[in-house]
Amino acid sequence: MMILEYILCFTLILLSVVKTTDLFIQSDNSLNKIEKEFVQNTKSLLKNENGSLTLTAAVLTTMLSALLMFYVSKMKLEYKEAVYRKESYLCFKYLNTETKNYIKAMAFFNWSLRTAFLAKDTVVNGVSGEIIFRALTYARNIRHFAYLKDITQNRFCKIPETLPYLKSPPFKIRTGGVLDSNIDETTIVRQKKWTYSYLKIPLGIRLKKSFCLKAEFQISDAFIPNTKIASKELAIEALPLLSCFYGSSS
Repeated sequence: MMILEYILCFTLILLSVVKTTDLFIQSDNSLNKIEKEFVQNTKSLLKNENGSLTLTAAVLTTMLSALLMFYVSKMKLEYKEAVYRKESYLCFKYLNTETKNYIKAMAFFNWSLRTAFLAKDTVVNGVSGEIIFRALTYARNIRHFAYLKDITQNRFCKIPETLPYLKSPPFKIRTGGVLDSNIDETTIVRQKKWTYSYLKIPLGIRLKKSFCLKAEFQISDAFIPNTKIASKELAIEALPLLSCFYGSSS
């Protein structure tokens, strides 16, 4: 009985293998037939409609080239805008730092000049107070004009970007940029609170990506300034662009 069962099982397995093999052979033949028909059809298309294929290829090539040029142009524009932002902040920081250092130096000279003025008629180690006073005045003037030069000619900023800082320095000036001083040559504070506006001219970038930077300075007096600076960035639109460029310093 068991032998018959084994024979039956073997016969079923053999039939299944034969049937499966036949199905694979038929499927392979059908696939080969479809593949041959596809090859023939494409060859026929290439032979009979070569112009259409060439035109299609040309259109696709043009579209891809245009798309590539668009992305390259967009990347170049965004790079310019990133450089614009970096250079704007470098210049703005430089101007504010130089101005703060200038105020500190003028405060030091004010103390020194007032002391030397009161001691003009004395002699210290064989040197008269008058000579010391004149030397301090000369050194103060050198420091003042060095500040004007540094904010005009440097690697961070260009004119007219620095005009608001040049036309309204922290201390009063006369014609020619000479300091307007008291009788003891101490400098006079122009205002205790004022604002500088900074704008880098937006060339080669989108206007909406340009911006105006404002710095608000505040000092106590000409001797102990306790300088404070608050800054902010403002987005540029058509009208504010002009007001920022022409420098709203007060």
